[in-house]
Amino acid sequence: MGRFLDAAEIVLRRTRMPLRARELTDKALEYGLLDFSNGRTPHQTMKAKLSVDIKEVGVRSRFKRAGKGLFALREFRVPEYKSRPFEKAIPSSEDVMVFPSELLERVGWFHGIRTTGYQPYASQLLDHSNTTFISRIEAETDLRYKQPVSYVLIKKHDSLLRFLRGSYSSVQSFLKGRYCLGFGGHVQSMDFDSMPLFAGRDSGYIRSIFRELHEELNLPKGAINDRSLRMIGVLNDDTSEVGKVHFAFVHLLDLDPLGIHLTPKSLKREKSINQLKFIPISRLGDEYESYEYWSKLCIQAFFKGAVNIEAKIRRVRNFSLRKHSKNIAVVGSIGSGKTEVSRILQRSFGYSAISSGEALARVANIRPLSEIGRQKFQDIGLSFIERDDGPLLLAQQVFDEIIALGNIPCVIDGIRNTRTLQLLKEKLAGELSVIFVDSTPDNSFDFFRRREDKNISFDDFLVLFHHPVEREVPELLTSANLVFYNHGSKKSYTAAVTQFFATELGVEVDSVEPSTHLFSETAR
Repeated sequence: MGRFLDAAEIVLRRTRMPLRARELTDKALEYGLLDFSNGRTPHQTMKAKLSVDIKEVGVRSRFKRAGKGLFALREFRVPEYKSRPFEKAIPSSEDVMVFPSELLERVGWFHGIRTTGYQPYASQLLDHSNTTFISRIEAETDLRYKQPVSYVLIKKHDSLLRFLRGSYSSVQSFLKGRYCLGFGGHVQSMDFDSMPLFAGRDSGYIRSIFRELHEELNLPKGAINDRSLRMIGVLNDDTSEVGKVHFAFVHLLDLDPLGIHLTPKSLKREKSINQLKFIPISRLGDEYESYEYWSKLCIQAFFKGAVNIEAKIRRVRNFSLRKHSKNIAVVGSIGSGKTEVSRILQRSFGYSAISSGEALARVANIRPLSEIGRQKFQDIGLSFIERDDGPLLLAQQVFDEIIALGNIPCVIDGIRNTRTLQLLKEKLAGELSVIFVDSTPDNSFDFFRRREDKNISFDDFLVLFHHPVEREVPELLTSANLVFYNHGSKKSYTAAVTQFFATELGVEVDSVEPSTHLFSETAR
């Protein structure tokens, strides 16, 4: 899964900003770049390796310190901070197979999973004449290429094998969830070089599946064959920095033909694969919010008819909204459903709403979003919030509007900047509850299309979704007191949110249907 220094470079290139060792480590895990099975404090390992590399290599290091505890790429235009490092790092490289991204355009770009008509993708994207091997670092950061990877679902009876990769602990990682249904990985140069005469058609792809599965699991001899392993679809996901440089071939490995008793304990091999468990397909919806995005796409594409997916709510550290209900900030990505939360609080619970976008327009003296369009508003908002005084001015504007409301409870919709949120919380002496609304990009697209522009394409939505002004939104999760998972239907989501507020605020609301999908869980 890569090395710490390589992972740090990839993360910094994607975020384009200095980060602390813990932030680098969390993102490396989120991007699937590190194996954290060795040691319980991976962020300390990351800090040590970066520190030693800077000391030993000096100006030839890829990295530099941008402040106390902050690391940046040397090419970043930020002053270098001098400090004392420790421990030795060992650089490494890994060559992986790639194909030109433009080739996917020619075969047929799509988002999500194709369960039919996917044969041309296998025949063209894996053909040796269209592939090459480059370093993992280059492959992870160069959008001219995509890395074909295997994503193997493992079935036994009516259950799928799921796991948690890595051993780590942080509120952000806990809340976002890291359960995965897909085993497999990259095609490495060794997969082709070992038997090039027999790997010409697929560049060693099939050999990579054998290697990856046997590295990760104790599979019985003969478990993988033409009868037990079959391709069931292809997956493309350009909604994240990780997805943009990968393309997955989805397979199903059926263990039933083996006719032997297999347990998760007997299957476990790789130390980084934890909480291995067979989950009945009918119960995949019970922990749907805890799966990474590709697993969610697979659940939707292959098992939707057998799975019940509903909206859910989690608390952080036993948080009680009843005790901190005066001021509520609702944050999340575009189309996530945060505005619906604000509307419910206004419509049914007497809250007055403050739009951070409207507050920005007032303090920056610009025309509102409704007049100039979202993308132009995003451009202007980014220029303003990147000013040294931008976050403070916006926080002050929102604070002034809250004070002007007097004793009326207030909901603030759509803050996107971590510094602004922190400053506002300080001005309110900590009396600000934060709700983070989480949703998948495809679900967000559907919400956005219904609310703002029914004619917008998914490509155009992604331009808004990935705008630099939205870059810090995922980081707001670390400030959340509550996380609302907007999955399933809009009716399910609004019912869950309304019922939660009614219970927490002690207010009776008409037409709230009983819900079995609302639950609370404490992050530790």
